[in-house]
Amino acid sequence: MKHEVFHHFLQEQRLYKILSRIAKYVSIGFLIIYLYLLFSSSYTASPLIVVINYLAILTSFSGIITFKYFEIPTLLLDVFTLKSAAPFFQLGEEERQFVWRKAGKEDILPASPTPELIIKELYLFDRYPWKRIGRIYSVGYLVVILISVFYLTSVYLENGFQN
Repeated sequence: MKHEVFHHFLQEQRLYKILSRIAKYVSIGFLIIYLYLLFSSSYTASPLIVVINYLAILTSFSGIITFKYFEIPTLLLDVFTLKSAAPFFQLGEEERQFVWRKAGKEDILPASPTPELIIKELYLFDRYPWKRIGRIYSVGYLVVILISVFYLTSVYLENGFQN
């Protein structure tokens, strides 16, 4: 059970890296399209420039949401609701220290931390529900991206980015 819990934590960390990398590539892609449209002589005042700008800004903002979503590992967030029954307490001391450092804490976690200590140190009682916010944002983001890409593609197929 202990290894499954830590494995879940490692999967969460991998997902964070993958999502961050995807956001970076999408942002770079929008930047390339934006620069192409910006320097094409016939397209400097196009509404498509505005769409690309908004997509680039939205994707950049997604980095903030992604960071807040993964800022504190789920193993530690579960301590707030499950107290001592949280899977975090099933981990070994080294694994707990590793998870603790991933939450941005450089100080050493006591050998047998209490749920109250973790909740107090991470301010879990005063934290926005970033997991829920992140899921809702992801759905909205995907809808906006898909609609925008569909719009950009249809305009391109219709007139090849010519006014």
